[in-house]
Amino acid sequence: MTTRGSFNPYSFFINVYSKAFQFTETPFLCNFARNLVFMKLIQELNKHIKVDAEIERFLNEECETKVFEKGEILSKQNQYNHTVFFVDEGLLRMFYYENGKDITTNFYSEGKITANIDTLFKNQPTRNNIETLEKSVITTCNFNKLEELCSVSLTAANFSRYILGNLMIEMSRRISSLQYMTAKEKYIQLLEENPNIILRAPLGMIASYLGISQETLSRIRSDISDQKRF
Repeated sequence: MTTRGSFNPYSFFINVYSKAFQFTETPFLCNFARNLVFMKLIQELNKHIKVDAEIERFLNEECETKVFEKGEILSKQNQYNHTVFFVDEGLLRMFYYENGKDITTNFYSEGKITANIDTLFKNQPTRNNIETLEKSVITTCNFNKLEELCSVSLTAANFSRYILGNLMIEMSRRISSLQYMTAKEKYIQLLEENPNIILRAPLGMIASYLGISQETLSRIRSDISDQKRF
């Protein structure tokens, strides 16, 4: 997210992009916003893999960029979903229901990738829901389409490995934090990965992610604040 006084063209075009769909007389704005998001995605991917013409063609033809309002469910628990989500702007939450409780498993902010690993790896219904916590710009693609391209394109195979690698690293990091970190250490790690999460997500969801009560979260935040004073 941008700080007060700065200008982020991607944030600006969330509104332009969403409004462009409402008016057929403004296709240029719609295309311009699409291209802006497309260039941002290419720029992000180029940090990790070589994006050649084949990948650009796949992103342009097989991927779809949409604006989602706050609170929209992108993927539902107990359903098959092969969609990969690239967060261009905004914040997503992964969570599930168990015994009537809402359990948060992860947050995904700008530049992050998420998908339902149950479906992608095991072809099983996903355990999790994915929702937007803010108005968000999300680029999606069907992972099966990418897998089809992998058989004839080495760069597509690298792209696929990049996506799967991200998902595996995220899962491994989450398991490691649950097994070996204290609640305070998990909170500090969360802030390092998502610096503005306290301003963007309800404290109840953050406490759920950490596996603690809101009262314990408040004490941890107070302890950290006191330590910074000295």
